Amino acid sequence: MQNIHSIEIVGAGLAGLLAGNMFRHSPHRIYEAQNALPNNHSAVLRFRTPIVGDTLGIDFKKVTLIKTAASWNNAVADALAYSFKNTGTYRSDRSITAGTVVDERWVAPPDLIARMSKGLNIEYNHLYNFHDRAPPIISTVPMPTLMKALGYYKIPKFVSHPGVNMHAKIANCEAYVSLLVPDPESPISRISITGDELIVECVGMNEPEVAPRTAGLLGLPLSAFKDITYHQQRYAKIAPIDDELRKQFMFWATDKFGIFSLGRFATWRPKLLMDDLVQDVRKIARWINDRYEMVRERR
Repeated sequence: MQNIHSIEIVGAGLAGLLAGNMFRHSPHRIYEAQNALPNNHSAVLRFRTPIVGDTLGIDFKKVTLIKTAASWNNAVADALAYSFKNTGTYRSDRSITAGTVVDERWVAPPDLIARMSKGLNIEYNHLYNFHDRAPPIISTVPMPTLMKALGYYKIPKFVSHPGVNMHAKIANCEAYVSLLVPDPESPISRISITGDELIVECVGMNEPEVAPRTAGLLGLPLSAFKDITYHQQRYAKIAPIDDELRKQFMFWATDKFGIFSLGRFATWRPKLLMDDLVQDVRKIARWINDRYEMVRERR
């Protein structure tokens, strides 16, 4: 993208690092509250298109994925149960309704985060003060957090669920699968295998039973799992809010403070994929150019 006004990016998660890379040739700085790259990348780094890898100039591996659900009751009950397990609301628009899908995916290299951060101007241990900075600002912090920080007058009820991801290696494995689990009695929400890497997303946690249940659902011996670890997730799943209210806040934040929200939690869009963020960053770049071109013209 062309050089534009100096950018400040809040958050060094995947969304912030992607923005930093796409604004690499513009003056920019990324501010991160933690003392290192945040440990919130415990989900599957698997993409529906090659656009992220192409944009970063990093080769992603093209694979064939099998995605299905572990049948619990019937198609309607499974959809409602899976939605309630993950969001606390009964909805019929979850991906579980697609049935068994065989499709192409692109898998990121294991060192993607390190490669994305290389050469970027990141300041760690920085608690960002949105009231004391010069725009434009790209915020990747969750929308509820930004609303409170800016003193927004109409904060809705945000429904989210924390969770825990179990990671392990599977011996003698080269598979690419996703298995959705609607059973309300199971703490497991989704099981993913990427090569030999196993990630089990859990909405509740009873550590001793997760690995055996996972092995049973996959038809594998428990002894196949190696190096099991657990990772906390503050926002494992989120439920949508009123779309008009969501958009009104983002417009208000941009108009009043020059803040542009980027990412699933910053824009509070449960179905937003990493693939979509490339186009979102490009839109923000155009909006920033248009905004500051008007400022220059007024001068």
